[in-house]
Amino acid sequence: MGRVPNPLYPVGRHLSPLAVMVPILCLSVPASSQDLQARMTLTEAVEFAVEHSGIMGAARAGTEALEGKLKQAEWAAWPHIKIRSLLAPMPRQWSAPDDFTKGGTDLSQWGVFSHTEITGYLPLYTFGKISNLKAAARLGVDVGKAREDIARQEVKFRVTRAFHALTLSGELADVVSEGRSYLDKARRHLEELEESDDPEFDPVDMMKFRVYDAQVLAKELEAKRSAGLAGAALKVAMGLAPRTDVEFRTGTVKPVNLAGDLQEADLVDQALLSRAELVALKRGILVREAQVRAREAAFYPNFLLAGQFKYSYTNMADGQASPFIYDPFNGYSAGGGLVFEWDLEIGGKLGELREAKAEFAKLREEAREAENGIRLEVAKLYREMRDQRLLVDAQKVAMEAARGWVIAKTDLYDNDLTPLNEVLDGLVQFFQTRMAYLEAVYRFNVAVAQLERATGAPLRRDAAPDE
Repeated sequence: MGRVPNPLYPVGRHLSPLAVMVPILCLSVPASSQDLQARMTLTEAVEFAVEHSGIMGAARAGTEALEGKLKQAEWAAWPHIKIRSLLAPMPRQWSAPDDFTKGGTDLSQWGVFSHTEITGYLPLYTFGKISNLKAAARLGVDVGKAREDIARQEVKFRVTRAFHALTLSGELADVVSEGRSYLDKARRHLEELEESDDPEFDPVDMMKFRVYDAQVLAKELEAKRSAGLAGAALKVAMGLAPRTDVEFRTGTVKPVNLAGDLQEADLVDQALLSRAELVALKRGILVREAQVRAREAAFYPNFLLAGQFKYSYTNMADGQASPFIYDPFNGYSAGGGLVFEWDLEIGGKLGELREAKAEFAKLREEAREAENGIRLEVAKLYREMRDQRLLVDAQKVAMEAARGWVIAKTDLYDNDLTPLNEVLDGLVQFFQTRMAYLEAVYRFNVAVAQLERATGAPLRRDAAPDE
């Protein structure tokens, strides 16, 4: 806690946002494909992942383990009863009728011997040992639920990031396709000049086309490969096998709508209030405090109500009529009363108390450090999101200018009013600005998702139907 996470890997011009999806393929455990929709939106994918992700399953199992400890603590105040029963073979035991001091064992005759013993005790007053134990266990369950919230936020972020990457890969493929259409149009014009022996034809231009054609082909193959990788990464983030037959309704790459005018100070306050990691730490502090009180109570005695019942029987020995004669083979006894119990191992208890206080102080310092770290993390992510929003707007203007540039130059080239070099320059700028815009939108959307995870609160407006 308290450490500001590293930002996303930088995005280049070779579908690099999809590189962040590769580690996900090794982090999730395939889950059942039940409840899958035919074409899942982002909201449906997140809901499915929260139910089926291995991360969430591990967090829920951790909470169940803590609930088991709570049950143990609650039963500490109830009666504790133990039953022990023995059944064994036994030879004949005899004694003289007129003198019980004379007797022996006859190994020629065998029978059975049974002994049953029931013991139990009920805590009456323990000076807070049990109450503090139960308080610590209840708070431990709260810690487990906070860890579930941490896992839920992590799963939501991974699925959201993978979904945006899948949307980006599809859009980049469309960009490459559109760019090829402009290139093919210019090439057809060049081929017409060659076939008609037009003096404007330059063989060097055809060589240039072959170079650009290979570059566009590389982009096409890369886009197709990246789309498959992004889809597999999204499935794994949801807790599915990479080859699960499911489709996603990705829509188009567009900036997410923020819920109102977000301010840095408000987001920091929201994170300090709602951040699951901080909630878990604060609950953990209360757990440590209860454990300290339990260690302090260990110095005091316990008052118990205890009882015992014993019963023995054998067919190989006669019972004794006198209650003053010890008879381990036939008979019963019962008793009970108030028990005073005091463990005077003071040295060990002092060590345990010191350890509990140290753990308590350590967690308080960690919580304080975590608060400072969260303040810094939220401020950093907010400013990154704000800057990405500005880049999106700037790249959109550049993209529209580049589109007009390439269209104008292509039309002029068709009418032999501009050289091929200017058409190719326009195509290069079109590729670069269009991809830069899409990648800027992707980075902005991921920055919003990161900020949502950091604050523990939703920051977007209601998702559109295709999200």
